[in-house]
Amino acid sequence: MAQPSLELPGGASVSTVVCTFNGAAWVGEQLQTLLTQSRLPTEIVIGDDGSTDGTWDLIEAFAVQSRVRGIEMKVFRNSDSLGYVENLARTLAHATGDVVFLCDQYDAWHPDKIATMMVRFEADSSLTFIHSDARLVDAEGRDTGHGLFEAVALGPYERESVRSGDAFITYLRRNLATGAASAFRRSLLDIALPLPPDWVHDAWLATLAAAVGKVDIIDDALVDYRQHGGNQIGMARRTPKQRVTDMFRPRNETIRSDAARLDALAERLEGRCADDACIEATRSMREHLRARLAIGAQPAWRRVRGVLREWSSGRYGLFGTGARSAVRDLLRIG
Repeated sequence: MAQPSLELPGGASVSTVVCTFNGAAWVGEQLQTLLTQSRLPTEIVIGDDGSTDGTWDLIEAFAVQSRVRGIEMKVFRNSDSLGYVENLARTLAHATGDVVFLCDQYDAWHPDKIATMMVRFEADSSLTFIHSDARLVDAEGRDTGHGLFEAVALGPYERESVRSGDAFITYLRRNLATGAASAFRRSLLDIALPLPPDWVHDAWLATLAAAVGKVDIIDDALVDYRQHGGNQIGMARRTPKQRVTDMFRPRNETIRSDAARLDALAERLEGRCADDACIEATRSMREHLRARLAIGAQPAWRRVRGVLREWSSGRYGLFGTGARSAVRDLLRIG
């Protein structure tokens, strides 16, 4: 039987980046799925954030196994825990492949994940970032019957917006990408690092990629995304009851945090976009969020004028969920 190839005909190299912390229950299984790929990674970079549960022993054994297969291994162990964001940034900085794949310690890759995504990168030199659907599984790896795109309610309009070149507004409005199901050209790290502490890393990478390059979506599930209590970032489907409750819950702190994140985005994009449209859109959304903060600070009966003003500007539809966002501003407690 022929061995999996380490390189495509185009010669592009692949780095797989794995961040671990006390993941002994599943990390061994996940790492093995990297070795069952039809197209093996060129290098695997693992950054362990001071695990105390046997994770490091599994990593060392895996490194030996991978080197036998001809894969370059870079493994690091922090003497003191740095936290997820700093550990990820440090590990990403050691990746040298042309294309970088993010790998969650709890998941399991389907055998053709790397090959499927690399075909897209090799066929389109302008492609910067790509992400796929994922199969949601429970802690034991059993299929829940639902997919990641179903859970985030990714619709045909958003798919079309991304594929037609309007990806930036789409990802600015809300994150659709999950790091464990994503890959990107290493050149993106030139603008993405250092990672800002207030951004979820996959949203940060996808939004920057949409601003400076091209983003695409693969509708096939290429990874099993495990749902369990230890997820750094989990993905659960919202019930109708949760959606109704959400209309009334306080949102000022969330909106204030989102506005602050946009400050970091505008600063990072300065001088790096082909035109000013992305920066202008970022600032416009920030002003919209500030307007919503002002609305939320008022008594409910005085909010109508502010909501109508924002509605007439079109920003509820451009940066939110349209009428749902407007009604939420009228009903929420704060």
